[in-house]
Amino acid sequence: HIAEMYEQSGIRLFARNVRGFLGETTAVNKKMEQTLQKEPESFWYYNNGITIICDKAEQISRGGCKVMRVINPQVINGQQTTRTLHKKAGPNSRATVLVRVISVPRENNEDSNRFENLVSKIVAATNWQNAIRASDLIANDRRQIEIERNLRKLDYQYLRKRQTKGEARRHAGVRHRFFVSKEELAQAVAACDLDPSILRKGKERLFEEKNYNQIFPNADPNYYLPRYWLVWNTEHAARGYPERAYAKWVVTNFVWKRLEEILRSRALKQFFAREYERYFYESLVRACHAAYRGVIAFYRARRGKGETAIDISTFFQRRGLHQDFEKFWSNNPGTYRGQFEKSMGRFRVEFLKAANGD
Repeated sequence: HIAEMYEQSGIRLFARNVRGFLGETTAVNKKMEQTLQKEPESFWYYNNGITIICDKAEQISRGGCKVMRVINPQVINGQQTTRTLHKKAGPNSRATVLVRVISVPRENNEDSNRFENLVSKIVAATNWQNAIRASDLIANDRRQIEIERNLRKLDYQYLRKRQTKGEARRHAGVRHRFFVSKEELAQAVAACDLDPSILRKGKERLFEEKNYNQIFPNADPNYYLPRYWLVWNTEHAARGYPERAYAKWVVTNFVWKRLEEILRSRALKQFFAREYERYFYESLVRACHAAYRGVIAFYRARRGKGETAIDISTFFQRRGLHQDFEKFWSNNPGTYRGQFEKSMGRFRVEFLKAANGD
């Protein structure tokens, strides 16, 4: 019956789920398939079950049997189970699964708000077999949905739910030119606007309550895309240089402070993103190369000597490095400073000329 439900409704059944399908290669999903193949009668014992939330549920009689009819059902916990059953459990399978149905009527705005809050709390409190993350819990946040809608208009597919890219492509409806995930946007904003050390502690920290509203303050694509494309630029300049992988976020923060002075209007931010969708400015890449040389010089000057020297990985986990580097940059006129200023100046001229249509 669960397989039939998915057969009829497809992925609409999971619209309020915080994740997409994680694929068949996760350890839990593999175990489910093995159980269905080898000992289906034990599936009920091993599985955490499926949670469905709906507007209304009632027991009715149909063909001499008692059945439950549900209105607007949504599987909020158990997508992996539902889809694995659809794929592997045939009509004669001896597998059964525990299904919990929660009816929450919605007749006015107050009910709708209560419904949204309850769904979030149930998702957070449920014991998941595939571990749930902080980034999963905000996937259905209204701001995330707005960001997705606004980026779609610009031909970006925004991955706000954790799922495979193949899964996202199959169900997008149309093929978009660019893929961008909420994790990538979060990293870009955090690198540009917060202390870069937070990024060295893991992506999930960015979605914790204390950071989330700072990193996602609005749904304007022109706020996020310039930062996103700058990270693409700094990553491009880091390729082939192993040490630069650790310095990337400090460099991004440093370059953004200068780039933001050039992108002083919403129109210029929008133009910058449109330009980088087609090609990149070599002058800005050269500026990033110079900034990397400066940051690596900063590390070598501050790491210490001998056996007490700090390794590069540990060094770039320190807080406040972006501020310390600004002071180092001002007080140490190495050749990288002249190279950076020359390249950044050239980028300013080239970019503003293009923006003005010259």
